[in-house]
Amino acid sequence: MKNASVLVSLVLGALAFSACDDAEPFFHHCPLSTTIIDVCEQESTDTELTCVVREHPMCEEQVCASWKGSDSFCSRACAADSDCPVDSTCQAYLAYSVCVPNAVPPGPLVGTGN
Repeated sequence: MKNASVLVSLVLGALAFSACDDAEPFFHHCPLSTTIIDVCEQESTDTELTCVVREHPMCEEQVCASWKGSDSFCSRACAADSDCPVDSTCQAYLAYSVCVPNAVPPGPLVGTGN
């Protein structure tokens, strides 16, 4: 019985450690549907598509963005650079500002793959 409780403790400890290890970075990928992309293209005033979704279920702070043609990523609303994680800046899109990583990953806009 004692060996079983030790084994359970080891397994639980390993699971807890791996859960911390697998934590996604703040700017992880979030999918944008083709319908959302179509709406953003209609609103866009630039040739490089920028799109912001303010209620995205896959993002902790519910903001998903694509910045100037980049792959989409989770973000947050901001008023200044100090509201954003390190190595990112607060950028305005229409009447809304979001945190954008300094090294925005290029990629497909539709989130069906990476």
